[in-house]
Amino acid sequence: MRKKSIKVPESSDAEIIDKILAGHTVWFEILIRRYNSTLYKITRGYGFNHQDSEDLIQDAHSKAFEQLKELEQPGSYKTWVSKILINKCIYKLSHGYYKYERPKAMNEKDNPMHQKETKESAEDTITNREFSAVIEKCLQRIPIIYKSVFVLREIEEFNIAETSEILGISHANVKVRLSRAKQLLKKELEKYYSVKDLFDFKDIYCDEIVKEVFDRISVTED
Repeated sequence: MRKKSIKVPESSDAEIIDKILAGHTVWFEILIRRYNSTLYKITRGYGFNHQDSEDLIQDAHSKAFEQLKELEQPGSYKTWVSKILINKCIYKLSHGYYKYERPKAMNEKDNPMHQKETKESAEDTITNREFSAVIEKCLQRIPIIYKSVFVLREIEEFNIAETSEILGISHANVKVRLSRAKQLLKKELEKYYSVKDLFDFKDIYCDEIVKEVFDRISVTED
């Protein structure tokens, strides 16, 4: 059984990766928690529901851990793991069931993480329903090539160079696609919510994802 989570928020990604590569693999939990929210917003931006988003995030974290030695610039971990995730999203959209049928809308009551109903979770349920009915629906209507740039630049605030690297397109194309995405979304989105309210990732999700990833990579503390 693993011990309680370690918390070293002041450590840089490069410092954490050095410790992981030195054999202190439990430190990988910090990277998981640090970027879960970013990865979640990316998957939702590609149209995946909550459960599929969790699965994709876990896959991305696991692959990142397996290939961590290949990361040439540890300080660019966020960009690197986001690129891994997007490749998985694209593959699933191209070869998974998403290619043949529209995923059903997420029902908060079906989510085992919401078994304990609290005032906060009840308020979140109402908010999520509004998001599902308005914002997410609008975002899913635009082509992926525009939607992906929008999520990375406007929601997660990746810079142009990072977005270019993640998506494998030129800086100019990043700008063009973002402009087009804004044109497609602006009229509808501005009627309801701010851009940063599009998707939310609660801390309660982190515990489950951390557990699942560590189960996959079979890491235990000494």
